[in-house]
Amino acid sequence: MQYTESQKFGKWVLWVVLPATVAFTAFSMILSFKRGEGIGWEALFELIPFALMVIFFILRLDTTINEEGIFFRFYPFQKGKFIPWTAIEKAYVRKYNPISEYGGWGLRTGWSKKTGGAYNTTGDMGLQLEYKDGKRFLLGTQRADELRAFMEGLYKSGVVLPL
Repeated sequence: MQYTESQKFGKWVLWVVLPATVAFTAFSMILSFKRGEGIGWEALFELIPFALMVIFFILRLDTTINEEGIFFRFYPFQKGKFIPWTAIEKAYVRKYNPISEYGGWGLRTGWSKKTGGAYNTTGDMGLQLEYKDGKRFLLGTQRADELRAFMEGLYKSGVVLPL
């Protein structure tokens, strides 16, 4: 019994604004070069949108949940983290507000003592983890209904503490 999910940033802004910015930057660099102005230090700053686009293209949140616990990582920045069920008091799927609760999407560690951290890419649904030591952490999901059904199956099999 295993649940796996791999999520990418899906905001249309990332896939419209960043490529348009990269295209505009490339066009202005080509014009500068053709006019004989060369490419100076400012070219490094003009490459920033391109670098951001590449990073957002390869970023992904991988989640694997099974009878032993939860494994997640934000590729390529993390090797991953495993949380055994023995460290978790409660685990349940819930709706959340990414902006007001966590300050947005991405790696949101230590955002607030009340909400804890979060790893999310887009949307407003996630798996809320409440640790036995009182800390909280949220993993975003794009398949909330499927994850909820999986968690209920784990609970019924006696693996996870009450939802």
